[in-house]
Amino acid sequence: MRVRCPGCGRLYSSLIPPTCSCGEPLRITYDYDSIDPSAWRDRKPGVWRYRELLPEVHEVVSLSEGGTPLLRAKLGGELGLKIFIKDETRNPTGSFRDRLITVAVSYGLPHADNGFVIASNGNAAASLAAYASRAGRPAYVVVPKLIEQGKLNQIAALGAKVIRYGESVDEGISYAEGLAEGKGLYNVTPESNLVGLEGQKTLAFELWEELDPTHVIVPTGSGSNLYSIYKGFVELREIGAIEELPRLIAVQAEKCSPIASEILGVEPRAEPTKALGLYVKNPVMKELALKAIDESGGTAVLVGEDELDLGQRLLAKEGIFAEYASAVIVPALLKLAEEDYFERDDRIALVVTSSGLKGHYSESRERFSVGGTKLEILRLLSEKSMYGYEIWEALEKPLKYQAVYQHLRELESMGLIEETHRRGRRVYYGLTERGRRFLETLG
Repeated sequence: MRVRCPGCGRLYSSLIPPTCSCGEPLRITYDYDSIDPSAWRDRKPGVWRYRELLPEVHEVVSLSEGGTPLLRAKLGGELGLKIFIKDETRNPTGSFRDRLITVAVSYGLPHADNGFVIASNGNAAASLAAYASRAGRPAYVVVPKLIEQGKLNQIAALGAKVIRYGESVDEGISYAEGLAEGKGLYNVTPESNLVGLEGQKTLAFELWEELDPTHVIVPTGSGSNLYSIYKGFVELREIGAIEELPRLIAVQAEKCSPIASEILGVEPRAEPTKALGLYVKNPVMKELALKAIDESGGTAVLVGEDELDLGQRLLAKEGIFAEYASAVIVPALLKLAEEDYFERDDRIALVVTSSGLKGHYSESRERFSVGGTKLEILRLLSEKSMYGYEIWEALEKPLKYQAVYQHLRELESMGLIEETHRRGRRVYYGLTERGRRFLETLG
């Protein structure tokens, strides 16, 4: 596979960035006139079912990714709409990123004698850890300091070398590029190498075969999945399988909205969100994502932090445990339905990108085990630092003074509070960052 820049004519082969050195956007294309989609029918489900529209590789490194279930949503009956859920949690490592990594690793294998590297906020890192292990090559993953513990556990268990860098994934992209150059690694970060996105677009092919949707609702952080799905449908149009693109709907958290805010004409925000998988402050692929929304006639939706638990609970009623970054699709759907955005005969696909098993295990346990007096203490300390006797007075409940110190010791051992300072014999306590995040999860 080779890519020639439409602007300056430069030829790219093993490493294909999103943009040429002259500034022109690059795009991987194929001989569309020669492709007959009916050939796909007799092949087993999965990413490599669509090999005519994927980069040519010498060896396929696969864990049987793709071919994920499409479920009719019970919620559709309540809303009077035809709603379907594409459950990407059923991929080998629990996320849609397995589609990207199988293609990126398979293509990059001849160039990865020293291993692979990726900058990721978690899912792609866990996927690379698995596929590199399968290929017998080292994996280096650059992940932000704000990352779910479940994802870190998965990455470590699969044997990747973890480098914590920056607050969000954007900051790790250039670091990964430097690591690739310095150690001779093959960089599969989608913002630096377009090859893997070819694997992600197979989600569009599957949706077409299963549903031929009119609308696709996609959780959006970097914009790479949204753009990949768009490219897949554009190629289906190129080969004559469809005439019109489905409307693509990007969903972002209100706290981090660089793409959606531009579509909606509101002030963008770039703050940490409980939906950490969507915390991308300056997405490199923003313009491509905006193009996908615009050319498909789609839109964007913003979801508040207080709506994430609702989204997770409603997906659980469908039998799917999704991480917060995926759960945003449900409140987005409800908002659009309330605005009468859909027609009764529309076929609406919700893309659940990643499993809830990758989330904050410890904080999930604490959500159920911390209550009563301990919760009251946490809320008091969220306002200001306090010492034991002061807390006891503020609680205003029949409780022995010494019992407050027992609660404080237990909360400290859980990492939810810490000593902030001392005045004489008084020891003042305040919330840790983890304690603040825990309170946020309770709303």
